[in-house]
Amino acid sequence: SDADHHEEEHVPLYAPFGKGLMADLKTKLPWYASDIKDGFSSKAVITVLYLFWGALANAVAFGALLGENTEGYMGATETLLATAVLGMLYPLLCGQPLTIMGATGPIAAYIIALRGIGEAVGVKFLPLYAWSGIFLSGFLFIGAMFSLSNAIRRVTRFTEELFSVLVSVIFIYQALNYFVTLFAQKAENGHGEAKAGLLVGLLTFFAATSIRGSRNGSMFNQWTRNRVADFAPVIAIGLGLGLAWTLIGHYGIEKVDLDFLSISDDGIAATTLGTDVRPWFVNLGDINGAGIGLAFVGGLFGFIVMYFDQNITVRLVNAR
Repeated sequence: SDADHHEEEHVPLYAPFGKGLMADLKTKLPWYASDIKDGFSSKAVITVLYLFWGALANAVAFGALLGENTEGYMGATETLLATAVLGMLYPLLCGQPLTIMGATGPIAAYIIALRGIGEAVGVKFLPLYAWSGIFLSGFLFIGAMFSLSNAIRRVTRFTEELFSVLVSVIFIYQALNYFVTLFAQKAENGHGEAKAGLLVGLLTFFAATSIRGSRNGSMFNQWTRNRVADFAPVIAIGLGLGLAWTLIGHYGIEKVDLDFLSISDDGIAATTLGTDVRPWFVNLGDINGAGIGLAFVGGLFGFIVMYFDQNITVRLVNAR
Protein backbone atom coordinates (compact mmCIF):
# COMPACT_ATOMS: atom_id res chain seq x y z
CA SER A 1 0.00 0.00 0.00
CA ASP A 2 1.01 3.67 -0.21
CA ALA A 3 1.35 3.82 3.57
CA ASP A 4 3.68 0.83 3.66
CA HIS A 5 5.71 2.23 0.78
CA HIS A 6 6.00 5.61 2.54
CA GLU A 7 7.11 3.90 5.77
CA GLU A 8 9.67 1.80 3.89
CA GLU A 9 11.14 4.91 2.27
CA HIS A 10 12.02 6.28 5.72
CA VAL A 11 13.87 3.14 6.84
CA PRO A 12 17.64 3.86 6.93
CA LEU A 13 19.95 1.73 4.79
CA TYR A 14 21.73 0.63 7.96
CA ALA A 15 21.44 1.16 11.69
CA PRO A 16 23.96 1.67 14.50
CA PHE A 17 25.43 -1.50 15.98
CA GLY A 18 22.70 -3.63 17.56
CA LYS A 19 19.97 -1.00 17.31
CA GLY A 20 17.95 -2.81 14.65
CA LEU A 21 18.27 -6.13 16.49
CA MET A 22 16.99 -4.61 19.73
CA ALA A 23 14.08 -3.03 17.87
CA ASP A 24 13.20 -6.41 16.36
CA LEU A 25 13.33 -8.01 19.81
CA LYS A 26 11.01 -5.41 21.28
CA THR A 27 8.57 -5.98 18.43
CA LYS A 28 8.73 -9.76 18.63
CA LEU A 29 8.81 -10.48 22.39
CA PRO A 30 5.13 -9.62 23.08
CA TRP A 31 4.09 -12.26 20.55
CA TYR A 32 6.69 -14.91 21.38
CA ALA A 33 4.60 -16.91 23.88
CA SER A 34 1.46 -16.83 21.73
CA ASP A 35 3.41 -18.03 18.67
CA ILE A 36 4.45 -21.15 20.58
CA LYS A 37 1.01 -21.66 22.14
CA ASP A 38 -0.77 -21.28 18.80
CA GLY A 39 1.47 -23.98 17.35
CA PHE A 40 -0.32 -26.57 19.51
CA SER A 41 -3.71 -25.60 18.14
CA SER A 42 -5.55 -28.15 16.01
CA LYS A 43 -5.83 -25.49 13.32
CA ALA A 44 -2.03 -25.57 12.94
CA VAL A 45 -1.88 -29.27 12.04
CA ILE A 46 -2.38 -28.70 8.31
CA THR A 47 0.21 -25.92 8.30
CA VAL A 48 2.71 -28.11 10.16
CA LEU A 49 2.18 -30.98 7.72
CA TYR A 50 2.53 -28.62 4.77
CA LEU A 51 5.79 -27.21 6.12
CA PHE A 52 7.06 -30.69 7.00
CA TRP A 53 6.56 -32.10 3.51
CA GLY A 54 7.93 -28.93 1.94
CA ALA A 55 11.07 -29.08 4.08
CA LEU A 56 11.45 -32.85 3.59
CA ALA A 57 11.11 -32.72 -0.20
CA ASN A 58 13.49 -29.77 -0.37
CA ALA A 59 16.12 -31.49 1.80
CA VAL A 60 15.96 -34.76 -0.14
CA ALA A 61 16.00 -33.10 -3.59
CA PHE A 62 18.92 -30.79 -2.88
CA GLY A 63 20.66 -33.49 -0.85
CA ALA A 64 20.63 -35.77 -3.89
CA LEU A 65 21.86 -32.92 -6.10
CA LEU A 66 24.67 -31.98 -3.73
CA GLY A 67 25.61 -35.61 -3.17
CA GLU A 68 26.03 -36.11 -6.89
CA ASN A 69 28.18 -32.99 -7.28
CA THR A 70 30.32 -33.41 -4.14
CA GLU A 71 30.99 -37.15 -4.51
CA GLY A 72 28.76 -37.84 -1.53
CA TYR A 73 30.59 -35.62 0.96
CA MET A 74 27.38 -33.65 1.35
CA GLY A 75 24.30 -35.72 0.59
CA ALA A 76 20.72 -36.27 1.68
CA THR A 77 21.68 -37.42 5.18
CA GLU A 78 23.53 -34.17 5.85
CA THR A 79 20.82 -31.93 4.40
CA LEU A 80 18.08 -33.79 6.29
CA LEU A 81 19.92 -33.46 9.61
CA ALA A 82 20.72 -29.79 9.00
CA THR A 83 17.11 -29.06 8.06
CA ALA A 84 15.85 -30.85 11.18
CA VAL A 85 18.22 -29.20 13.66
CA LEU A 86 18.09 -25.70 12.19
CA GLY A 87 14.36 -26.08 11.60
CA MET A 88 13.91 -26.36 15.37
CA LEU A 89 16.44 -23.74 16.45
CA TYR A 90 15.61 -21.03 13.93
CA PRO A 91 11.89 -20.63 14.74
CA LEU A 92 12.72 -20.36 18.46
CA LEU A 93 15.25 -17.56 17.95
CA CYS A 94 13.98 -15.62 14.94
CA GLY A 95 11.10 -13.35 14.14
CA GLN A 96 9.71 -15.46 11.28
CA PRO A 97 8.79 -18.90 12.68
CA LEU A 98 7.29 -20.12 9.39
CA THR A 99 10.53 -19.69 7.44
CA ILE A 100 11.74 -23.05 6.07
CA MET A 101 15.44 -23.62 6.65
CA GLY A 102 17.19 -25.53 3.90
CA ALA A 103 19.15 -25.39 0.68
CA THR A 104 17.92 -23.30 -2.23
CA GLY A 105 18.86 -23.18 -5.89
CA PRO A 106 21.38 -20.32 -5.54
CA ILE A 107 22.88 -21.82 -2.37
CA ALA A 108 23.26 -25.23 -4.02
CA ALA A 109 24.91 -23.61 -7.02
CA TYR A 110 27.27 -21.76 -4.66
CA ILE A 111 28.25 -24.97 -2.84
CA ILE A 112 28.88 -26.80 -6.11
CA ALA A 113 30.96 -23.90 -7.44
CA LEU A 114 32.97 -23.72 -4.19
CA ARG A 115 33.71 -27.42 -4.41
CA GLY A 116 34.83 -27.04 -8.05
CA ILE A 117 37.15 -24.13 -7.22
CA GLY A 118 38.64 -26.01 -4.28
CA GLU A 119 39.26 -29.07 -6.44
CA ALA A 120 40.92 -26.93 -9.12
CA VAL A 121 43.42 -25.42 -6.66
CA GLY A 122 43.96 -28.62 -4.67
CA VAL A 123 42.09 -27.72 -1.48
CA LYS A 124 39.96 -30.36 0.24
CA PHE A 125 36.26 -29.63 0.04
CA LEU A 126 35.13 -30.19 3.63
CA PRO A 127 37.75 -27.98 5.36
CA LEU A 128 37.25 -25.32 2.68
CA TYR A 129 33.49 -25.43 3.12
CA ALA A 130 33.77 -25.41 6.93
CA TRP A 131 36.06 -22.36 6.97
CA SER A 132 33.86 -20.62 4.39
CA GLY A 133 30.93 -21.22 6.75
CA ILE A 134 32.85 -19.72 9.65
CA PHE A 135 33.66 -16.58 7.68
CA LEU A 136 30.10 -16.50 6.34
CA SER A 137 28.80 -16.55 9.91
CA GLY A 138 31.00 -13.58 10.74
CA PHE A 139 29.74 -11.60 7.76
CA LEU A 140 26.14 -12.47 8.61
CA PHE A 141 26.69 -11.36 12.23
CA ILE A 142 28.02 -8.00 11.04
CA GLY A 143 25.13 -7.65 8.61
CA ALA A 144 22.59 -8.42 11.34
CA MET A 145 24.16 -6.05 13.87
CA PHE A 146 24.10 -3.15 11.42
CA SER A 147 20.71 -4.07 9.88
CA LEU A 148 22.20 -4.25 6.38
CA SER A 149 19.07 -6.04 5.18
CA ASN A 150 17.43 -2.60 5.12
CA ALA A 151 19.46 -1.80 2.00
CA ILE A 152 17.45 -4.38 0.04
CA ARG A 153 14.73 -1.75 -0.38
CA ARG A 154 16.96 -0.14 -3.02
CA VAL A 155 16.47 -3.23 -5.16
CA THR A 156 13.94 -2.60 -7.92
CA ARG A 157 10.99 -4.82 -8.76
CA PHE A 158 12.73 -5.70 -12.02
CA THR A 159 15.69 -7.10 -10.08
CA GLU A 160 13.36 -9.07 -7.83
CA GLU A 161 11.60 -10.67 -10.77
CA LEU A 162 14.95 -11.33 -12.45
CA PHE A 163 16.09 -13.15 -9.33
CA SER A 164 12.87 -15.15 -9.35
CA VAL A 165 13.53 -16.14 -12.96
CA LEU A 166 17.10 -17.15 -12.03
CA VAL A 167 15.83 -19.51 -9.34
CA SER A 168 13.30 -20.99 -11.77
CA VAL A 169 15.97 -21.46 -14.44
CA ILE A 170 18.20 -23.31 -11.95
CA PHE A 171 15.40 -25.76 -11.14
CA ILE A 172 14.43 -26.25 -14.78
CA TYR A 173 18.05 -26.71 -15.87
CA GLN A 174 18.77 -29.29 -13.17
CA ALA A 175 15.65 -31.27 -14.09
CA LEU A 176 16.34 -31.26 -17.83
CA ASN A 177 20.04 -31.97 -17.28
CA TYR A 178 19.14 -35.01 -15.17
CA PHE A 179 17.03 -36.58 -17.91
CA VAL A 180 19.51 -35.75 -20.69
CA THR A 181 22.34 -37.26 -18.65
CA LEU A 182 20.18 -40.27 -17.83
CA PHE A 183 19.61 -41.06 -21.52
CA ALA A 184 23.26 -40.36 -22.39
CA GLN A 185 24.57 -42.70 -19.70
CA LYS A 186 22.20 -45.51 -20.69
CA ALA A 187 22.90 -45.32 -24.43
CA GLU A 188 25.11 -48.40 -24.34
CA ASN A 189 23.20 -50.50 -21.81
CA GLY A 190 19.65 -49.74 -22.90
CA HIS A 191 17.16 -47.05 -21.97
CA GLY A 192 15.09 -48.94 -19.41
CA GLU A 193 16.04 -46.69 -16.51
CA ALA A 194 15.94 -43.56 -18.65
CA LYS A 195 12.46 -44.26 -19.98
CA ALA A 196 11.15 -45.19 -16.55
CA GLY A 197 12.74 -42.12 -14.99
CA LEU A 198 11.26 -39.84 -17.66
CA LEU A 199 7.81 -41.40 -17.25
CA VAL A 200 7.91 -41.01 -13.47
CA GLY A 201 9.18 -37.43 -13.81
CA LEU A 202 6.47 -36.43 -16.28
CA LEU A 203 3.74 -37.98 -14.14
CA THR A 204 5.01 -36.17 -11.04
CA PHE A 205 5.24 -32.83 -12.85
CA PHE A 206 1.86 -32.90 -14.58
CA ALA A 207 0.13 -34.33 -11.51
CA ALA A 208 1.54 -31.54 -9.33
CA THR A 209 0.58 -28.77 -11.77
CA SER A 210 -2.90 -30.23 -12.38
CA ILE A 211 -3.69 -30.70 -8.70
CA ARG A 212 -2.29 -27.26 -7.93
CA GLY A 213 -4.68 -25.79 -10.49
CA SER A 214 -7.67 -27.48 -8.90
CA ARG A 215 -7.85 -24.59 -6.43
CA ASN A 216 -9.94 -22.70 -8.99
CA GLY A 217 -11.98 -25.74 -10.04
CA SER A 218 -15.63 -26.55 -9.40
CA MET A 219 -15.40 -29.86 -7.53
CA PHE A 220 -16.04 -29.91 -3.77
CA ASN A 221 -16.03 -26.71 -1.71
CA GLN A 222 -13.33 -24.05 -1.67
CA TRP A 223 -11.77 -25.23 1.62
CA THR A 224 -11.29 -28.78 0.30
CA ARG A 225 -9.87 -27.55 -3.01
CA ASN A 226 -7.42 -25.29 -1.18
CA ARG A 227 -6.19 -28.12 1.08
CA VAL A 228 -5.76 -30.51 -1.84
CA ALA A 229 -3.93 -27.84 -3.86
CA ASP A 230 -1.64 -27.07 -0.92
CA PHE A 231 -0.50 -30.70 -0.84
CA ALA A 232 -0.17 -31.00 -4.63
CA PRO A 233 3.60 -31.72 -4.53
CA VAL A 234 3.15 -34.40 -1.84
CA ILE A 235 0.36 -36.12 -3.75
CA ALA A 236 2.35 -35.94 -6.99
CA ILE A 237 5.44 -37.43 -5.34
CA GLY A 238 3.29 -40.23 -3.93
CA LEU A 239 1.89 -40.97 -7.41
CA GLY A 240 5.39 -40.95 -8.86
CA LEU A 241 6.63 -43.38 -6.23
CA GLY A 242 3.63 -45.61 -6.84
CA LEU A 243 4.34 -45.69 -10.59
CA ALA A 244 8.03 -46.38 -10.00
CA TRP A 245 7.38 -49.38 -7.78
CA THR A 246 4.65 -50.61 -10.13
CA LEU A 247 7.16 -50.62 -13.01
CA ILE A 248 9.75 -52.36 -10.84
CA GLY A 249 7.22 -54.97 -9.75
CA HIS A 250 6.11 -55.64 -13.34
CA TYR A 251 9.41 -55.55 -15.24
CA GLY A 252 11.89 -56.29 -12.47
CA ILE A 253 14.60 -54.21 -10.85
CA GLU A 254 17.12 -55.26 -13.53
CA LYS A 255 15.17 -53.66 -16.38
CA VAL A 256 13.86 -50.70 -14.40
CA ASP A 257 17.09 -49.72 -12.68
CA LEU A 258 15.94 -46.40 -11.27
CA ASP A 259 18.23 -44.22 -9.18
CA PHE A 260 17.64 -44.52 -5.46
CA LEU A 261 18.66 -42.07 -2.76
CA SER A 262 22.17 -42.79 -1.46
CA ILE A 263 22.05 -43.59 2.25
CA SER A 264 24.85 -45.18 4.28
CA ASP A 265 24.45 -48.82 5.32
CA ASP A 266 25.78 -47.94 8.80
CA GLY A 267 22.43 -46.61 10.01
CA ILE A 268 20.78 -43.23 10.49
CA ALA A 269 23.62 -41.96 12.69
CA ALA A 270 26.13 -42.27 9.84
CA THR A 271 26.94 -39.75 7.13
CA THR A 272 26.11 -40.42 3.49
CA LEU A 273 29.52 -41.99 2.84
CA GLY A 274 29.80 -43.47 6.32
CA THR A 275 31.64 -41.97 9.26
CA ASP A 276 34.81 -43.88 8.36
CA VAL A 277 35.08 -41.98 5.09
CA ARG A 278 33.33 -38.74 5.98
CA PRO A 279 33.13 -38.04 9.75
CA TRP A 280 30.55 -35.66 11.15
CA PHE A 281 33.20 -33.31 12.54
CA VAL A 282 35.50 -31.67 10.00
CA ASN A 283 39.22 -31.30 10.71
CA LEU A 284 39.67 -27.53 10.46
CA GLY A 285 43.44 -27.97 10.46
CA ASP A 286 43.44 -30.01 7.26
CA ILE A 287 43.90 -26.90 5.11
CA ASN A 288 46.78 -24.52 4.36
CA GLY A 289 46.93 -20.74 4.61
CA ALA A 290 46.05 -20.25 0.95
CA GLY A 291 43.00 -22.44 1.46
CA ILE A 292 41.88 -20.31 4.41
CA GLY A 293 42.32 -17.21 2.27
CA LEU A 294 40.18 -18.83 -0.40
CA ALA A 295 37.63 -19.69 2.29
CA PHE A 296 37.49 -16.00 3.30
CA VAL A 297 36.60 -15.08 -0.29
CA GLY A 298 34.16 -18.00 -0.40
CA GLY A 299 32.51 -16.79 2.80
CA LEU A 300 32.17 -13.29 1.36
CA PHE A 301 30.57 -14.55 -1.83
CA GLY A 302 28.38 -16.86 0.25
CA PHE A 303 27.21 -13.83 2.22
CA ILE A 304 26.33 -11.99 -0.99
CA VAL A 305 24.41 -15.00 -2.35
CA MET A 306 22.59 -15.60 0.92
CA TYR A 307 21.86 -11.89 1.42
CA PHE A 308 20.06 -11.57 -1.91
CA ASP A 309 18.55 -15.05 -1.77
CA GLN A 310 16.95 -14.51 1.65
CA ASN A 311 15.94 -10.87 1.40
CA ILE A 312 14.64 -10.84 -2.16
CA THR A 313 12.71 -14.05 -1.51
CA VAL A 314 11.08 -12.44 1.53
CA ARG A 315 10.15 -9.38 -0.52
CA LEU A 316 8.66 -11.54 -3.27
CA VAL A 317 6.61 -13.53 -0.76
CA ASN A 318 5.38 -10.43 1.08
CA ALA A 319 4.49 -8.74 -2.22
CA ARG A 320 2.07 -11.58 -2.93
